[in-house]
Amino acid sequence: MLTDCCHLGTDTTAAPAAVFPSALASGADGGPNWRRLDYLAQGNPRQRSAHALLSAGLWDELADQCQDLALVSTVAIGLDLPGSDLDILCQHASPATFAKHLARHGWQVSHKGQQVWLAEQTHDGPDGQAWPVELYITQAPIETRHGWRHLSLMAALLERFGHDFYLAVLALRHHADLKGEVAICRLLDLPGDPYLALLALEGEDLDRIVWSAAPSSPRTGALPLP
Repeated sequence: MLTDCCHLGTDTTAAPAAVFPSALASGADGGPNWRRLDYLAQGNPRQRSAHALLSAGLWDELADQCQDLALVSTVAIGLDLPGSDLDILCQHASPATFAKHLARHGWQVSHKGQQVWLAEQTHDGPDGQAWPVELYITQAPIETRHGWRHLSLMAALLERFGHDFYLAVLALRHHADLKGEVAICRLLDLPGDPYLALLALEGEDLDRIVWSAAPSSPRTGALPLP
């Protein structure tokens, strides 16, 4: 197990646990490094499946054409659902040009405004698992994008509250069909728009946030690790 990864499991957990780069590890931005893929190979079955697909050539192909890349999908923190996308931030000097190039190679592309292009395509991994892949192409540094920032905050909160909190978030995702950000804000009673509420935590002392576990709550239910 990589020493700078958070392992969301306990000694009594039978299923392989989710892992992700530790939010406490030292880095250039002081948070998790979503540019890396190696931790996925140590995680739960879907994380390993995502690693198999990305490391089979797609990630290197994108890296050869982009200035910077980051995987900001919920699979990165083990909160994905069946059918979840692999969301990848791609920094490129000319997003429109790269989008046109991808369109010529079968990707479905669309302009999202503010110099951001979306490219979508389903890829089959070496294990036979089909993954919808979404590329968010931007000129901006990837650490400034909401996908990176939201994922970093969610990882920090998962690391702060641990395995039971992770299971509660995952249960809300499955049973109430909530986005990860929305589920976390509901559990922590953070008011307002959950995406803005998460960003408001940047730079704050997360130790001051309180979560009271309620394993028997009908709102969260019980859900085993994937």
